[in-house]
Amino acid sequence: MVKKIIDLIMKALIDEDDKILVAGLKLLKNDCNLEELEGDCYTQLVSMLPLVKEGTTKALLIETIVESPEYFYDNELLDEYVKLLSEGATRVKEAARCLGAFTASGISDHQIFLKIAENLNKESAIEILVSMGRSKWGDVPSHLKSFAQELQIAQRIRYRSGVIASFLLIVHPLCSEYAHISSLSFGYPFTEAAVNDWAWVTSKSTDIIVNKKIVTPKEAEVLVKLGELLRNNTNANIEEFGKLYSEFFEDKDPIDVIFTLPE
Repeated sequence: MVKKIIDLIMKALIDEDDKILVAGLKLLKNDCNLEELEGDCYTQLVSMLPLVKEGTTKALLIETIVESPEYFYDNELLDEYVKLLSEGATRVKEAARCLGAFTASGISDHQIFLKIAENLNKESAIEILVSMGRSKWGDVPSHLKSFAQELQIAQRIRYRSGVIASFLLIVHPLCSEYAHISSLSFGYPFTEAAVNDWAWVTSKSTDIIVNKKIVTPKEAEVLVKLGELLRNNTNANIEEFGKLYSEFFEDKDPIDVIFTLPE
């Protein structure tokens, strides 16, 4: 399968058929086992790098190459990819996945942090680094201290919004009813998935997110109550969930609460 797709991609490159080229790369990257991308197949794909000129296509090619088990990091390819990121050549989700593959190949999180922070505009850099889900970037040079502080706040906001979104999916009847068709993201496709994964059963479960100032101690108490309710009462009703909702938000605007970090 992989070999056939590589042959298709090579032919499309020679024929300058960009639509087939992009379709083939996407098929290879998203629908194939890239553990099979080795030997001649890997060599052929790498040989295409200097021939592909269009930015989004080259970014897609690099994103595919770095997930091969044969890829071993080199700064030159990372530099090329970061340049493409600075030009907006790929989506944040794909960038985060690719940079994660770079670290798996041997490039450190610290190197990734420096490359992204120093070459992308601040907003894009923070969005990509937050999406990577990493928190330890190594020693931050003095000229990036302010950036690192903003990144840390953004990471806490992401974590907090994820916790509260999951809480809402369980306790708010409309969120539960319409999550599967809503454009809003609740972290789970439906309520049952959130219930099955809910971890705040004891106060100890919430110690980490309280200590990291993701939630307040009072909010953590409500989360613990929800965990206990789900564990002990599989038939919990709307009224019980409603009480937890009111206790958590205290008549405040939920959006304000979600995006206001504990001091």
